Amino acid sequence: MSRVRVAIIGQGRSGRDIHAHSLSQLKDKFEIVAVSDTLEERLERARRELNVDVYSDYRDLFKRTDLDLIINASPSNYHFSISKEILEHGFNVLCEKPLARTAAEVDILIETA
Repeated sequence: MSRVRVAIIGQGRSGRDIHAHSLSQLKDKFEIVAVSDTLEERLERARRELNVDVYSDYRDLFKRTDLDLIINASPSNYHFSISKEILEHGFNVLCEKPLARTAAEVDILIETA
């Protein structure tokens, strides 16, 4: 069985302390291959701790062909728009809560998926 290849957008509390930490404990099932964050110090820390490719612009992840899943752990006010972009580029997405601000936005994400 192959491992799920994962990228994580956001290396704050949820992205680093929850998702990256948890997936790092399950190396037989998951491989974190890339992270994205707007803060350089978080990218350097991820490069050092996770030994992954790092991107200051999450859109650069869309150029990759080796991702099975992108985790959206961006700030909450970006969850809807970034998750929609991820889906539009054909990737699977796991979005940190809240998924969206309104039920209508959730409907849009469902339709996009």
